[in-house]
Amino acid sequence: MSRPYLPSLVLRDYLHAVATLHPHLRGMLDFGRPGAAEALAELAATVSEFDTDSTGRGDSYRRAQRDTLVRWTGMRRLLELATPADAEPVTVILDVLGGDGTVARAASSQSACFESKLAFVTGDVSGHMVDRALAHGLPAVRQAAHFLFLRDGSVDAVLLAYGTHHIPAHRRPPAVAEAARVVRPGGRIVLHDFDESSPMAGFFAEVVHPHAAGGHDYRHFTRAELAGLFADADLPVRVVDLYDPLIVRADTERAAYAGMRDYVGDMYGVRDFFATIGDDAVWRLLTHHFDHTGYLAAIGGRDGIPVRPVVYRADGQFVAEVPRMAIVATATRTA
Repeated sequence: MSRPYLPSLVLRDYLHAVATLHPHLRGMLDFGRPGAAEALAELAATVSEFDTDSTGRGDSYRRAQRDTLVRWTGMRRLLELATPADAEPVTVILDVLGGDGTVARAASSQSACFESKLAFVTGDVSGHMVDRALAHGLPAVRQAAHFLFLRDGSVDAVLLAYGTHHIPAHRRPPAVAEAARVVRPGGRIVLHDFDESSPMAGFFAEVVHPHAAGGHDYRHFTRAELAGLFADADLPVRVVDLYDPLIVRADTERAAYAGMRDYVGDMYGVRDFFATIGDDAVWRLLTHHFDHTGYLAAIGGRDGIPVRPVVYRADGQFVAEVPRMAIVATATRTA
């Protein structure tokens, strides 16, 4: 119990704090399950690129997430997919790759969007991210996707999103199996990522990897891989396309462009690179890499969304929108 767990707390003190501040989460935790000691030791030895900017892009990523609604369009749809058909007045969702609680904070600010109340448990492999989530007042646990410290059937839904490609290929099957273990019968599992052939994956490979301090050498998913992961876990699955844009609002056109530049720069650790090429070149770069003309044609089209980045007027503001199409697997645990 005295082993290191978070940058600010050893495991014993973390459990005491959670028991005091988030007793419901404390009742869900199981640090005594077989393999937990090895998983804790692995966590203690893990340095994540999302810890700080000195290890990759942790500080800048958290700076970008101050505006929790930039990705709300996609988040809202993911939460709709995650909410079970027989949802209780409170739906408990485990956000496996939750960082500092961006999804939980966004949903809290938009709670009128859902008939049932959403309660989140934010998880992350980065101790620094979990520290920040706790500082935001959120129930949070440091754990790896392939070994969760939650009890069997303890949540109503599991969300794996916004970083699923960071899970190594050999650990993706146990991550899905763990999601199935901790969700209750009738509960849903939602796994979100970007297709290997998508503009988003291309942006990671051609811009983020060569220019971000920590690089970005991760393999994204294919539709076949998503289907296979759930089939191997004996979970009937549906794979859908989901519009998941970046949207920044500002009072002036110039501020909208600048806001998107800064968000993308911080979010993906390329702010310094953007500074070397100038604002006009940044927008041309985004327009080039997020042109979805070919991708949308390949998936059968999609009405009502911009094909490439655009700035427009809406509700008295200027809106900068960068289109992104994700692929999402959804499954319901039947037993």
